[in-house]
Amino acid sequence: MLQGADVVYNPPMAIPILATKLHVPTVQSKFVPCPELIKRLCEGLNGKLTLISAPAGFGKTTVVSEWLHRLHAEAAENNQTANNIAWLSLDEGDNDPAGFLAYLISALTRAGAIDTTFGRGAVAMLQSPQPPIQAVLTSLINEVTTTPNRTILILDDYHSIDAPPIDDALTFLLEHLPDQAHLVIITRDDPRLPLSRFRARGQMVELRAANLRFSSSEASNFFVQVMGLNLSAQDITSLESRTEGWIAGLKLAAISMQGNNDTANFISSFTGSHKYIMDYLIEEVVNQQGENIKHFLHQTAVADRFTGSLCDTLTGRRDGQEALELLERANLFIVPLDEERRWYRYHHLFADLLRKRLRQTRPGDIPALHQRASEWFEKNGLVDEAIEHGLRASDFEHAALLVEEQSEAVWGRGEEAKLGRWLSRLPADLVLDRPQLCIFRAWKLFTAGEQDAAEQTLQAAEKTIDSNTDYTNGSGVEKVKIQGRAAAIRAFLAFFRGNAADIIQFGRRSLEYLPEQDLTWRSTVAIALGDAHSIKGEMDAAYEAQIGALEACKNAGDIYLVILANLKLATTLRSQGKLQQTIEICRQQMQLSTEVGLSQTALIGWLLAMWGEVLAELNDLDEAITMAKKGVELAEEGGILAGIGRSCTCLIRILYSRGDLSGAKGIILKIEGLARRSDVPPWITVEMAAWQVRLWLKQDELRAATRWAKKRLPRADRESSHSRKTDYIMLTEYLSLARISIAQERLQEATGLLEPLLEAAESGGQTTRVIEVLMLRAMVLQRAGDTTKAMTSMERALTIAERWGFIRIFVDEGPAMAGLLYEAAANGIVPNYARRLLSAFPVGEPDQVESEKRQTLGPELIEPLSARELDVLRLIAEGLTNQEIATRLFISMHTAKVHTRNLYGKLNVHNRTQAAAKAKALGIL
Repeated sequence: MLQGADVVYNPPMAIPILATKLHVPTVQSKFVPCPELIKRLCEGLNGKLTLISAPAGFGKTTVVSEWLHRLHAEAAENNQTANNIAWLSLDEGDNDPAGFLAYLISALTRAGAIDTTFGRGAVAMLQSPQPPIQAVLTSLINEVTTTPNRTILILDDYHSIDAPPIDDALTFLLEHLPDQAHLVIITRDDPRLPLSRFRARGQMVELRAANLRFSSSEASNFFVQVMGLNLSAQDITSLESRTEGWIAGLKLAAISMQGNNDTANFISSFTGSHKYIMDYLIEEVVNQQGENIKHFLHQTAVADRFTGSLCDTLTGRRDGQEALELLERANLFIVPLDEERRWYRYHHLFADLLRKRLRQTRPGDIPALHQRASEWFEKNGLVDEAIEHGLRASDFEHAALLVEEQSEAVWGRGEEAKLGRWLSRLPADLVLDRPQLCIFRAWKLFTAGEQDAAEQTLQAAEKTIDSNTDYTNGSGVEKVKIQGRAAAIRAFLAFFRGNAADIIQFGRRSLEYLPEQDLTWRSTVAIALGDAHSIKGEMDAAYEAQIGALEACKNAGDIYLVILANLKLATTLRSQGKLQQTIEICRQQMQLSTEVGLSQTALIGWLLAMWGEVLAELNDLDEAITMAKKGVELAEEGGILAGIGRSCTCLIRILYSRGDLSGAKGIILKIEGLARRSDVPPWITVEMAAWQVRLWLKQDELRAATRWAKKRLPRADRESSHSRKTDYIMLTEYLSLARISIAQERLQEATGLLEPLLEAAESGGQTTRVIEVLMLRAMVLQRAGDTTKAMTSMERALTIAERWGFIRIFVDEGPAMAGLLYEAAANGIVPNYARRLLSAFPVGEPDQVESEKRQTLGPELIEPLSARELDVLRLIAEGLTNQEIATRLFISMHTAKVHTRNLYGKLNVHNRTQAAAKAKALGIL
């Protein structure tokens, strides 16, 4: 087993950390001075980001290493505290977000003066099966903020990263980077970050190939002082021109010319594009080596990094360490990875070309070399690299065995992306023959939206455990665990389809099979069971199930799942009409998320949006819109489809209440676009359709609403009343149809829709829906001329709503509801609450909904009065004339007359006496 600096096992972190990846490259003994570059790098410290982007061979890493060395030397000379330097060399294996975060934490922990306790909170969050990236970064940012010195984080070879979640994480890090921290990215191509934004803000310094390439004077210094070549100024200028200052090309040219007496002929023939120049020079360099060195180079190039012992295994020799030291002394494109000179790698370009040459000359040797590397890495406890080389060797049987052995640990560390990459590279038949791998492959397919493929994979797992004697004749523990997890994934598949019956069936089966100690799977299934009852519209059952899920998550010790379970519980309470309890849960979980560093996750985005929506119901629209917009932003950054849909639904409602109909329409269009690219769950689709219907009706676009209804009604006619009572999705859709029927004056049809919906909402404990249905029924009865029954329905709605404090559910219905509320107050039906609701109606309406003012329900329709109109009304009731009113209120006579005329219209009266009497009767005065 390797010891020392080879692998660092951070006790609280399950992910093994290779110390060589955190090593700042050694400064070369002979370095061509580049004062302008050093100056630019120092200037970059005034911003957030330094981007060094250029093709291979432009000395990117070298110049940064030299710069850091000079910063350290200057601090020592001036008796100043040195910067904290955190270096992370990246490779293709770092595309797993959890692994990337683990290395990032280790790099920062290793940096200079940062306290050894740094990153413990972030490390704790990585223990989650799906570690919240933004929360981890938030924790790190907060800790860096407390460090007294500047922290410089360098990410080398960032072009190795091809994972959008990591790009998103880095964007988040940059956006919130404190003033005493700076990020340096070294890459061959531009990262997928919002670079234009940082350019516009003046927060980024860039070094490109044009900045890095050698000038004529620098090329001269390189050839003469570093490489010891005696070239004429003309020769140097020619080489510099033909290579365009490309440092690797110049270096390759210099190596080729060492010992070559005919340099002039070499230089004259040195032409062609970079690719062919590289091929030519590598041939020249390699061919000038002895057979032993050439053999060594080709055979060791299959490894991304190597040590003397690994080289011995690959070459069959015993001089691996000596050969590596010889290559380093010869400056033959070899890079030491640690201070002890035990681990090395080749320059990336050199390694690529060596591998290309090996494929051209001895392709049959490649599988065997990877096989030897795999065996060596496995023997020395570096299983990830053992798997990688096993896959490259096409030794899929052994690679599958290693993956199977590591799958639980990798899954438990939250490295789903890494496990998914391994599984995708294994032949499908090998995976399908291994039930445990089938489970993880099915989960990966499910999260990718490949529902059918996920189901087929689960069936393969079940077929294997039913036919394999290792499962049928053994203790049965492994078999039932596989069965339990397969059922759990099927519950998730059913949840995504909105099939409540299947969620319950598979969820219960999963809990029967899963071992008690499999807490993460069991607690997640418990959450899904609560969702099943919500989809069925059974809020009381959903509440009980979610309470159980919450306890399961607490027992699992996963804070992220605890917050998720509380969020599900709050959603149910909102449906039950318990507004204050919903807010209290949101407040508690927000505080908890802040304490544990999860406050910037997509989960909290959903929480903030829901919290905002409840505030909107309580008529706190300003706080609501701020909170919901932040929530949607977090949800979108997290990329969780269900969270995005839920958050956007909340935001649409708030925008609607504020009269921002164009904003609400924009959110609907955004979700429709998302639905064209992804499988959006049906409960999101139906809620978006419901808000679209309300927008159409609000804007007098009855034809559009009617076209939508015609597509839905045939299916609605086929549904039984039983389905209406049990299906939350159908209830939402039928409410939309009822609204359209009311707008079409098809009152009997609306009644036929509303009556069974009221029964369904009441039996399911959906208090919010009960209020809505009762209000709509009252509007239908009022339009039909049955005021008595309309008031009976309003009394029930007001009585229920008053208990919980509902406001906007009434106000958002507009003038028609205002008329019903005036009528209720006039008839002594929950009068105080009715007047409170009337006072919440807006004074004016936005231009885009001007048409709503033209709607009438008959002579009793009364529009809400403005504050100034109420002042005028009070003075009219006191018997003052228009002139006296104008004097009292410091307004003109014309303005007083306008207010009086508006009062008559809103109260549906013709003179001052009638106005005063009507206002008193309705309780306005």
